[in-house]
Amino acid sequence: MTEAVAQQVASPAAFFADPPTSPSALVAARRDYLAEPPDADKFQAAVIDARSANNAALAASGSWVTGEYRHVLELVQGDDEVARFIQGSSLLELDRTQEARDLLQGSEKAEDPELAFLSLEIHAVRRDFEGLAAALPEARLRHADRAYFEAVLLEGEGDYLQAIVAYQKLLESEPDHVQARFRLAFRVDLLGDEDQAIRHYEYLLSIRPVGVSTLLNLGVLYEDRHQFEKACGCFGAVLRRDPRNPRARLYFKDAHESIDMYYDEDLERKEDKLHQILRTPISDFELSVRARNCLANMDIRTLGDLVSHTEAELLDFKNFGETSLNEIKRVLVQKGLRLGLRREDGSFIVPEEFDGAMNSDTPELEWLGELSDDQREALDLQISSLSLSVRCHRALVERLNLQRVVDVLRYTEEDLLAMPNFGITSLSELQGKLDELDLRLRKAREVKQA
Repeated sequence: MTEAVAQQVASPAAFFADPPTSPSALVAARRDYLAEPPDADKFQAAVIDARSANNAALAASGSWVTGEYRHVLELVQGDDEVARFIQGSSLLELDRTQEARDLLQGSEKAEDPELAFLSLEIHAVRRDFEGLAAALPEARLRHADRAYFEAVLLEGEGDYLQAIVAYQKLLESEPDHVQARFRLAFRVDLLGDEDQAIRHYEYLLSIRPVGVSTLLNLGVLYEDRHQFEKACGCFGAVLRRDPRNPRARLYFKDAHESIDMYYDEDLERKEDKLHQILRTPISDFELSVRARNCLANMDIRTLGDLVSHTEAELLDFKNFGETSLNEIKRVLVQKGLRLGLRREDGSFIVPEEFDGAMNSDTPELEWLGELSDDQREALDLQISSLSLSVRCHRALVERLNLQRVVDVLRYTEEDLLAMPNFGITSLSELQGKLDELDLRLRKAREVKQA
């Protein structure tokens, strides 16, 4: 990303001061503003402000970027290319395909490739393969989009295996082509390869905003595997965006009722253990100076922070190479973990290789000596019961996701001081509370001796 784009992404106000004037520019803005969760959150807040200010035109474009399609239809004004594009794509996403077709009739020949693509996609969704074949030759499209529609036509001819091959070839050069990956997932699912279908649908969760069809299809696959909470997460995500979606309401009701009927005690135990393990600080592991420094510069302090990133994200960071990556992967394998475990909703996937039978529920506490009954009881106290200042409490509970006193004792004084907004004052405050419980934080030298 260029410096100019990076600055723009950091300031959503730039979007509203100089909004995109073409569908292609709007699609590019969506990629930039939603690429990272913090940027997406900032942009979402700016869109809400625009709606509150009754700036309908800008709020409509901003709502399209964030995937709030019902707001788009309530706010969109005018008949220029951008207005027609955001209205048509919103109608299509809300499964109002006839209205989308009527609105964009003839737009297959549009100069803007995104508007032309949307027009052809309406043909594809409606399974109007004859109309798609007739319009495709003259449409102004990117090479990857043309290859996509050629694969769709293979489906229309019933040549599903060749269509799958074509989608796979396209994704080798353009892995983030949403429509191609969705259709590939759908096709391999119909062929009985649920594992591959889930992998493709889960990949699409990383590309915001996530399509309704992706969430519904993935939710159904989760439900088939008795992963009812994951299924509810998918259906609930649809309902937050479109509370009236009839399929999502029905599916959510069924999956939610099944949670009470099906309880996976082993999975519950693994999830509890996983969350404990993910709070472990990176400083607990023997890593090279280069790897440790790179992780610190990326603000990766715990295993939870680490597995929230993919291999590609780590390798994109300056001075982070294959050697450091392999070093980190070896550490994760020892814990039954791997990179890329965080879902879009912030929850974590429990890997199949994670057996949940790691070390005891508490860290080794040799530096405290033999624990008394009062000390053991204090380990289970909630951090919120310590009456810490707002700054100290937020750093421990919100930033590190710690819940109990024993969780705090996984960290050294040096670990905590390296945290943003956690200084000597907060450390002294925490140490004072621990002193009252006859507990203390360990020193860095005690970690090396352990």
